[in-house]
Order: sequence, then structure tokens, then C-alpha cells
Amino acid sequence: MHPLPKRRSQPRRAFTLVELLVVIAIIATLIGLLLPAVQSAREAARRTQCKNHLKQLGLGCVTHMDARKHLPSGGWGSKYTADANEGTGPDQPGSWYYAILPYIEEQALADLGKGLSVTTAAFRTASTTLHQSPVPSFHCPSRRTAKPYPHNWGTLNAQTWVQNLPAVVKGDYAASSGDSLTHAGVGFGSDNYWLPPSYTSLSSPSWTDTTDQKTRFYQTGVIHYRSKIRPKDIADGTSKTYMLGEKFLSPEGYETMLPGGNGRYGDNQGAWSGFEWDNHRVAWNPSSTYQQADYQPRQDTAGVDNPGFLAFGSAHSGGLNMVMCDGSVQTVSYDIDPTTHRYQANRFDGQAVNAN
Repeated sequence: MHPLPKRRSQPRRAFTLVELLVVIAIIATLIGLLLPAVQSAREAARRTQCKNHLKQLGLGCVTHMDARKHLPSGGWGSKYTADANEGTGPDQPGSWYYAILPYIEEQALADLGKGLSVTTAAFRTASTTLHQSPVPSFHCPSRRTAKPYPHNWGTLNAQTWVQNLPAVVKGDYAASSGDSLTHAGVGFGSDNYWLPPSYTSLSSPSWTDTTDQKTRFYQTGVIHYRSKIRPKDIADGTSKTYMLGEKFLSPEGYETMLPGGNGRYGDNQGAWSGFEWDNHRVAWNPSSTYQQADYQPRQDTAGVDNPGFLAFGSAHSGGLNMVMCDGSVQTVSYDIDPTTHRYQANRFDGQAVNAN
């Protein structure tokens, strides 16, 4: 019996250089097609997270209104910051961000310094902790993460050490102060210069009432200088009136402090600062030389100066997220009619319109 002949194994043919280049080109093409889709999906997720953050803050404001019968106050002015011993509402010098801490599960932060004299080292330590403890829901993930950021906070009247901290907590959202920057000289910053350097000589009867529209000092929004807005004060309806929204920022200032200039002061202080433009925005300022369109909400753009730092805006394409006074969140187009935008910011102009 003859043995079967052995089969010769065929040598494996190697890839040619041309075939290898073709494979690399196909992989590169697939990556090029997939990368924008991945980036788009990530931005969509960040936008949804941003919307959820605003929803949480809006719920905090509404819960505050349910508990205290009015929306949180906007604080006193940029020369003041939060103080756990100074009460709530118009008596609290700090911001609306600070006012809602107990209603967004941040009671521990709100209590820092409580029961301590502002002149003691213990209070100073507590205050420093407060100003350097970030809150994740204060930030839009398309812009920046929750951490302290460099600041340019001017002289504070009561907690002077804060201005020397290298970084403080900030926020990417702003309260709606209406369709007017100021009435009869009461506006961002104007209250800082006649207020005393301590709390001791302050008394409520001496304060200007900015809520009562019968006075010449009223503000048209829902959270502003020493405000105390009740549901009945929102005559146009809670679902038709802005409460909070994303604030315009210049992208080159997300992580660092920009040098001076009018357009640089919309993010130079901290989240706990009293009434000023870091934490408030308006839909128009009729007392200025700028037009309604100048206060149009806009996508974050480098180089935008005054009055851009007073406007609402966002890092997202197409539009920004706004919270209405009923706690609902709406996406508002950057192309919204300027007059409609103004109507939505005014709580009692009789123009109950939809943002979109």
C-alpha cells in the first residue's frame, strides 16, 4: 500500500502596501464619520444635564416660595455676601443661590457660620469653607466643572477676607431681574455706596422698596435687589414669566479671570454675592443708549462687550434653557423676538406670551 503524498502547505500571502493603505483609509473614514456623532451625543447629554440642573434650581425657588410665601431675594449688592446670621428674604445680604440652599439638599452649607460672630476667627473659617465649596447644580457641564474659580471681588463691607481668597464658588445661571436694569437709580451696584460698612446700623424701614410697583423704585423682574415677590405679584402668570436662566459668558473667561472692561464683569465675583450682574440678568435696559436687540440672548462668543454681560446666554447651539416661575424649563431660541423676550421678563406688563 502506497503512502499518501504529503500536501504542501501554501505560503500565506502578506498584505501589500496598497492594501494596508486602503484599510487605514477606511478606518480613518469611519472614525471621521463617527467622531461628530459621538461629540453630538456627548453635547446632547451635557445639554440635558444642564437642563436638569436648572430644573433643580427652579424647584428650589418654587419650594422656597411654598415655604416662605415668596421667591428668594436677590440680596443687597456686590459688596455683600452670604451670612447665615442675617436671616432670609430682604434681610439676607447674600444671593438667591444662597437662599435656596436648604431647598436643594444643601442645608449644611447654608448653616456654615451660624451662631458665630462675624468678627471671630471661627466665622472666618466657616465663611472661607462656604466660599470654596462648589455645588454641582450651579454649573453647566458644557462650560465648566464644579470647583472654585479665580475672581476679582472688590472690597466687601463685612467679610473682607473673601476678597483675598484665590478662588471662590461661581454659577452659570442667573435670576431674571426683569426688562429694566434700574429704576430711579436703584440697580446693579448702586446700593453699595450708601450702605454702611457693618450690619449694626441697618434697619428694614430705611430700605428702598423695589417690589411695590406703586413706588418709583420698583423692579419688573421676580428676583432682584432685596426682593420679596409673592405669587400674586406675578400678574402675568407663573408659566409665562422668566425666573432663572443660563447667563451669557465669554468663552475665554470660563476658567480664568479676564482683565477689566465692561464685558468682563458678568462673572468676576461669586455665587454668594448680593444683587449684581454675576447672578442676575435683564431682557432690556431702557435707560441706556442700547437697543432691545442688544440684550438678545446669545450663544457664548468671545469678544462680546457691553451690554452682553447683562444678557442671558448659553454655551449650547440654537438656544438656551430658561426656568419659568412655575418651575418648568423651556428652551428659548436665540432668535426669539426681542419684544417677546422683554415681555417674558416682566412680571406684570399684561403681556402674557409664550417664549416660543
